[in-house]
Amino acid sequence: MTPLRVIFLIILVGTTLEVLTERTREQFRLTRWRRTLQDHVVIVGYGTKGRSAARTLLGHGVPPERIVVVDPDPKVVEGATEEGYVAVAGDATRSDVLWRAEAQRARQIVVAAQRDDTAVLVTLTARQVNPGAHIVASVREEENAPLVRQSGADSVITSSGAAGRLLGQSVLSPSVGRVMDDPITYGSGLDLIERPVDPSEAGLAPREVRDLVVSVMRDARLLDHDDPEANPLRATDRLITICRASDGPAAARLG
Repeated sequence: MTPLRVIFLIILVGTTLEVLTERTREQFRLTRWRRTLQDHVVIVGYGTKGRSAARTLLGHGVPPERIVVVDPDPKVVEGATEEGYVAVAGDATRSDVLWRAEAQRARQIVVAAQRDDTAVLVTLTARQVNPGAHIVASVREEENAPLVRQSGADSVITSSGAAGRLLGQSVLSPSVGRVMDDPITYGSGLDLIERPVDPSEAGLAPREVRDLVVSVMRDARLLDHDDPEANPLRATDRLITICRASDGPAAARLG
C-alpha cells in the first residue's frame, strides 16, 4: 500500500469517526430532550405566521427550549435551530412527525400552515395525537374556519378576514386603525395579555384594577368587564387586559 493511500485511509477513517461521534452526540441530546420535555408549545409551520408566534411567546417569557418548531423544509428547520429552538423536519399531517416533536405531551399546538387544507389535516392529526392540547390554528379564508374547528381547533384565526377588517377600519378612521393595530404589533405601545388576578386585586371590581380589563376568565367562562358576575374579582380568575408593552411579558407567561 502506497503512503498516499495510507494517508487517504487515515483521513477517511477520521472523518467517518467524527461524523459518527457527532451523530451520537445529537442522538443523545435529542433523547435527553425528549425525556424531559412536556407542557411545551409546538409550532407547525415556520413561515411569517409561525415566526411571529414564536417571537411573541419569547417576548412573553416562554424560554426557547419550550418551543418546538415543525416544518417540511429542512433549510427552514436549520434556521429555526440556529435561532435556539428545537426543530423537527417533516410533514405534520403525519402523526409520526408530531410524535417526534413530542406533540403528545405539548400543552399548546399552533398550526400556522401556508394552506388551509394543510391546516385542516394538521389540526385533525394533532387532535388525535394529543386530545387534551389547546390548539390554535390560522386559516387564510374565513369560510374554512368552521372546518378547522370541526377538525379539533380550539381557536381559529382568519388572517385575511382580520386584515380586511383592519384595512376597512383604517380607511374609515385612521386613528382607530392605528389603535387597533397597536395591540397586535408585539413589543411596542400597548399589549393585550392574559394574566392571573394579583392577590391585591381579589375583591375589587374590574374597573378598579390598575390595567384596563377587557374580560374576565372564570371557570372556563369568558365574562365581559362590565358583567355583574365579574364583580368582585376572585383570586382564581384570569384577566384579559390592555397594558403597556413594557409591563406585559412577565404577567403573561405560558402556564
